[in-house]
Amino acid sequence: EGSMGFNVRGGSADQNLILLYGAPVYNSSHFFGFFSSVNSDIIKEATLYKGGMPARYGGRISSVLDISAREGNRKELFGNAGISPVTTHILLEGPIKKDTGSFILTGRTTYSNWVMHLIQDKAIRRSRANFYDINAKVTYDLDKNNKIDFSSYVSHDGFKFNSDTLYTYNNRIIALMWRHFFHSRFLSTVTLNNSDYNYTISSTSHPSEAFTMSHRINSTGLKADFNMYGGRHEINYGIDITRYAVNPGTYLPASDSSIIARKIIPEEKAFESSVYFEDKIALNENISFVGGIRLSAFLAYGEKTVMLYDPRVTRSESSITDSLKFGRREISEGNFGPEFRASLNIRTTDRSSVKFNYNRTRQNLHLLSNTVSISPSDTWKLCDYYLKPITGDQYAAGYYRMLFGNRIEASAEIYYKVMRNAFDFKGGTRLVMNENIETDVLPVKGKAYGLELSMKRSAGKFRWSAGYTYSRTFLKSTGSFRDEIINGGKWFPANFDRTNDLILSFNYLISRRFSFSSNYTLTSGRPITYPVASYYMNDVLLLQYSERNKYRIPVYSRLDLSFRISGTLKAHKLANPHWIFSVYNVLSRQNVYSIYFTNNKNQVKGYKMSVFGRAIPSLTLSFDFFNK
Repeated sequence: EGSMGFNVRGGSADQNLILLYGAPVYNSSHFFGFFSSVNSDIIKEATLYKGGMPARYGGRISSVLDISAREGNRKELFGNAGISPVTTHILLEGPIKKDTGSFILTGRTTYSNWVMHLIQDKAIRRSRANFYDINAKVTYDLDKNNKIDFSSYVSHDGFKFNSDTLYTYNNRIIALMWRHFFHSRFLSTVTLNNSDYNYTISSTSHPSEAFTMSHRINSTGLKADFNMYGGRHEINYGIDITRYAVNPGTYLPASDSSIIARKIIPEEKAFESSVYFEDKIALNENISFVGGIRLSAFLAYGEKTVMLYDPRVTRSESSITDSLKFGRREISEGNFGPEFRASLNIRTTDRSSVKFNYNRTRQNLHLLSNTVSISPSDTWKLCDYYLKPITGDQYAAGYYRMLFGNRIEASAEIYYKVMRNAFDFKGGTRLVMNENIETDVLPVKGKAYGLELSMKRSAGKFRWSAGYTYSRTFLKSTGSFRDEIINGGKWFPANFDRTNDLILSFNYLISRRFSFSSNYTLTSGRPITYPVASYYMNDVLLLQYSERNKYRIPVYSRLDLSFRISGTLKAHKLANPHWIFSVYNVLSRQNVYSIYFTNNKNQVKGYKMSVFGRAIPSLTLSFDFFNK
């Protein structure tokens, strides 16, 4: 809770590509990370690529989460609805033309202000929050060789902080997909999509200081994928073109009496294109190899003023020596590079296999955030004259085995990853409405390594899974000047370095109508920088901080329980109810989200902030209808 993203193998949250309908999702959660921004009712399959990333994916250096939406029922009308103290949801699906086309429509909303009163922080306790999202998909077979999908997604979040500042942020996706079967062994998929994310922060409690601040990113993508199957080869190739338009920020007075100065940072625009080729070869019945290459190009264009700095000193406003101006159709930045994919899979026995992976990836779009969680005030930033693409090389190996008569799946994976052209920020940096962000960026390189263990049983009455990860992520300054060096040039833990992570999940099917489940999470605290001394200068209290990320917040631990009752097992029932009783954070553990330090009567005091510091019970009633 409190975190609106996820981290994979040493990557920050923006280094994960989340796709819905083939389009990127720029904000992945609702309500402080308590809910996913994608409704589970629409999901057919969600595939996370961490090691062997296919060549058809690019643009991020850590992982790809590809969410496939399911089609509606092609034979009969079906519906489902549910209500709980926190949310309401509804689903409706059915045929457009029987066995030829279908539709599916889902929606969710929340009325969760009462949950805010359970939060420990007084300011948040006086706040309000709400969200809604809507998904729709229409599928139609034009003939036996051609199929089209039209999909859309809209979401809105609103959060009023301490009865003053209002945060709103919105996602919108539309996508059109055409699949064509040339023959049984040759398939093409063409996708056109648009994804838009924007947020607005406004405050009107003090009319003379009333303001509205906003940020937006919009991307339009066209992609063509071709899949060929023949003999021992499975060949995939294609092309991908994306246009980005980023509004870095606008800051406007929100009333006639406001004295706030108007400020608009010019829009950033760019094209990113790539071609790829990949071949999966079955060398024999036990060994297969996947080799691929992706060639990526990035061009930033449009009106822009780039400041030039004295190369003998650190970049700052005082070291500006000149500027470059680019016109509407001029290119201000361009880069090109290859991305490699390689994977070797060896079946050692009928029940075990080993796999070796190598990925080289590139990323031209970054999230400017000096916090460990994605907040509405973080801003997306394209590569430019100074900010270069981050590249990553990841090496991974894994062992996979079925145990106890194929009833239990077990795996162990290790990985090592290096990152170049990464960046961190100077202490106290202001990232919002910052036109010259290059003056606050510190160049770093990164490395990450870890071990991932998992076991699960997916059959029988008692089903469970267990996963443990040991991981380390470090950064090291690569700047040329003393004030660009963090921790004396030593390796230091990244903000999202969590050493140990344990997740346990249990599901007991008591009968066909009753089931019980539990989930437990135990995670190391993230790194943090503490003040270690204080002193006065000209009667002003100043703080001296430790080395960056030398300490850690306490361990995160949470247990959730739920009990499900299905109302009836009769077929052809007009309304089939389901009851779910659940408790979030059963042990009422006050997990620390962050630690803040304030000056209280000339003494520095630390305060631990917990988002949901007590158990939250919930009773959900859902029912199926039209299933007759």
